[in-house]
Amino acid sequence: MNKNIKHIFVDLDGTLIKTDLLFEAAIKFIKQNPFNLFQLFTWAILGKTILKQRLAQNIDIDVSSLPYQIPLLDYLSEKKQQGYRLILATASHERYAKDVAEHLQLFDDVIATDAENNMKGLRKLAEMKRFAKEDYFSYAGDSNADRPIWKEAASNIFVNAPSAAIKEAEAQGKADHIIKKRKFSSGRAFLKEMRPHQWAKNALIFVPLLTAHEYMNSEIILSACIAFICFSLCASGVYFLNDLLDLDADRHHKTKNTRPIASGDLSIPVAIMGGAALIITAFAIAWAFLTIEFFIVLSLYFLITNLYSFFLKHISTADVMTLAILYTSRVAASSAATGIALSSWLMAFMIFVFVSLAYLKRYIEVSALKEKNKKAEGRGYSAADNEAMFSLGIANITASVVVLAFYINSDEVVQLYKSPEILWGLCLLMLYWGNRIWVGAKRGKIDDDPVVFAIKDRVSRMVGMGFLLIILAARFIEI
Repeated sequence: MNKNIKHIFVDLDGTLIKTDLLFEAAIKFIKQNPFNLFQLFTWAILGKTILKQRLAQNIDIDVSSLPYQIPLLDYLSEKKQQGYRLILATASHERYAKDVAEHLQLFDDVIATDAENNMKGLRKLAEMKRFAKEDYFSYAGDSNADRPIWKEAASNIFVNAPSAAIKEAEAQGKADHIIKKRKFSSGRAFLKEMRPHQWAKNALIFVPLLTAHEYMNSEIILSACIAFICFSLCASGVYFLNDLLDLDADRHHKTKNTRPIASGDLSIPVAIMGGAALIITAFAIAWAFLTIEFFIVLSLYFLITNLYSFFLKHISTADVMTLAILYTSRVAASSAATGIALSSWLMAFMIFVFVSLAYLKRYIEVSALKEKNKKAEGRGYSAADNEAMFSLGIANITASVVVLAFYINSDEVVQLYKSPEILWGLCLLMLYWGNRIWVGAKRGKIDDDPVVFAIKDRVSRMVGMGFLLIILAARFIEI
């Protein structure tokens, strides 16, 4: 860096932090009440300055949990020790900028948007020149909007900046420090956010085919496969929405803080557009290839997930029941897509299993809390509730086995299976698996999501295979 440079001006959004505080504040404002979206549009029409001012007046942001660009912080700390004067220069509102500066204890001053001026582009450049006076300065930025400032600066610091801007600065000998993303990192982050491993939940769509013994009907199998694709795309879109609404909670979570949106690896605008595209694609496929009944079930699933994201997840018991309904909706969707009539036995069995798994998910979350009266972030439970949830979870998984036993003893089974007595093996497997996962959770061996655990767990996969073999044996083998 040029020895005559005394000031280093540092952009905030996308540079010092891997996110944008305007979008963060807007998301939190909508989370308070979905109808606040209309208020946002009104403020935006009046201008960005007013929009930022109103959001800053209504929304708090926890700057301690923001995804900071650590390599840049390390670089700036070195420059601070060498005697350079650091100024945070941002188009974000001054309230948030000052909170960041106070948290980091790194900056000597702050240039930011206030009630009258949106500190962006040439206006920010003019203010920076006023600060620097006649001194040379360096500027750290990330986007094409920063190019006029890079042009005026004596040296440039680039953080995930456009290649053309970096090459231009290098040709002029002004590229002082460059921080780049890994190649294809945005694509990897997008795919990770889609959570394809969670699509295993949508395998429930194929359960009615198995219980109705329609697994040789190619037309029904094709419809089920299309339904699986629709639910998978819609669910992935919903994950984008959930993670946008859960930014604060995820950043304070020991494992969820690495999720692409919470960590800043996936920008909020890309997450919004990507989530919307996935959901629209899911509904377009459903409309084009499946029944109107399936389209309605998928719509109800999407509606309930939004109610869950905005309201129900914060209400104890209601959140668990909602999760169970969302799981069960996949079975109902299968019936709507394929025309297979749903068995009341199957639905009763599934509901008890899903309520138990929903309680297991919450039990894992609250068990991680050290303080007995501390509530799980964004949830309606505290650590004091873990024993109650353990009991309710065991009770529901046991009830599912009781329903299964009654079904095996019913007249329907005699008509469907050559050797229905073989099906009693299902009860043993279900008891073993249910008790195993709850004991595992009690011992702290299951992290976060029981579905992910079941997919990775070799024993759980063997139990699933055992279920399938027992059903086929009872169907085709006569004892």
